[in-house]
Amino acid sequence: MATDVGELASKLDAHLVLPLLEFAASRGTRAKADVDAARVEILKKTHMCDYLADVSGVSVDAATREEVLKTHETLRAAASKAAEFASDGAAIKAMRRDKGENAKIAEASHGITSADVEALYTFAKFEYECGEYASASEHLGAVQLLSADSARCESALWGKFSADILLQNWAAALDDMNRLRDALETNASSSAYVKMKQRAWLLHYALYVFFNHPNGRNSIVDVMFQERYMQAVQQESPHLLQYLAVAIVANRKRRNMIKDLVKIIQSDSYRDPALEFILALFVDYDFKKATEKLKQCDDMIEKDFFLIGTKEAFDENARAYFIENYCRVNKRIDIGALASTLEMSASAVEASIVTLIRQNKLNARIDAEAGVAHVRVETKSINEQIIEKTKALLSKTNALTQAVLANTQAQAF
Repeated sequence: MATDVGELASKLDAHLVLPLLEFAASRGTRAKADVDAARVEILKKTHMCDYLADVSGVSVDAATREEVLKTHETLRAAASKAAEFASDGAAIKAMRRDKGENAKIAEASHGITSADVEALYTFAKFEYECGEYASASEHLGAVQLLSADSARCESALWGKFSADILLQNWAAALDDMNRLRDALETNASSSAYVKMKQRAWLLHYALYVFFNHPNGRNSIVDVMFQERYMQAVQQESPHLLQYLAVAIVANRKRRNMIKDLVKIIQSDSYRDPALEFILALFVDYDFKKATEKLKQCDDMIEKDFFLIGTKEAFDENARAYFIENYCRVNKRIDIGALASTLEMSASAVEASIVTLIRQNKLNARIDAEAGVAHVRVETKSINEQIIEKTKALLSKTNALTQAVLANTQAQAF
């Protein structure tokens, strides 16, 4: 089944949970009344008065609205000098990596002090809570350039990351994600345990990037397979393995990562339809179970906010992998029966087999009239079989050892 909204929400900013709730309501995975109640609770913690009124059906009292407007104006006035600087594209482009130098330049050319930068940060946070994501992103970006306080810069970057996601500015969000990764790793004041927690949070935010940016399905593989991030996944958020598995299957260019994915799955106790499909097809060669799990994957993907965009690619590639593995272990393939199992046309299955033959991935002959494919199964010598099994056992032992060590290290903090 699709990952529960609550499980994801525990490691997301409240504003980022709203799109998940709206999707859940549209797909019927949660009752509309429950979704609206959850949205109201979230919106009560923000300053989005109109949005709250639309969802709750109850107008926000005039005093509350007036207080929000008054505070907004007060904070805007206090941050006006720094905000004007933030909107100056030429001035921003002239900034350097040296934050101390940037502060000197800003003060010399625009009279901006550290107090002005702090006022801009406070205003940007308020803008974000009002749903003014574009201006919040711009102002938080300026804070990163001008503030010499590393903690303040990191906080501003988290806010900018959220704002850019909500603006669906995926190029900027990808840049934010990479900057945050660097910031987390270079923060000497955080313990290893805290950093692991932060990586888990970052991966949850990054799901928006992974499944919306054009190169996102490559990024999720590149990031999650890094040892530090995989440790965060296995220790803090094993449900993220589902997203990694679907991304790999949906991206034929990352087919080479399936073996590594299998090792990770085997070393972890977490299971869902996507992971069970991988194990059934690539480890156990249990095609009956793989068929059942494939159907469950289709349902899971349709009900998941992040995965739904991968449905077509996942369906196509998963079935192609199924056909390939099925042909590898069977000498005689009834094309019609296989097509029925996969809910495909016989011509599509035959075309897949022809492709495998042309790519030298399969030694077979198709009897089109009989609707059968005859596969020549190459029998490996006893020595070759022993070597392969030994390698598999060593890989599994290594994966289990790393998992135990990771768990021991996490408990030590």
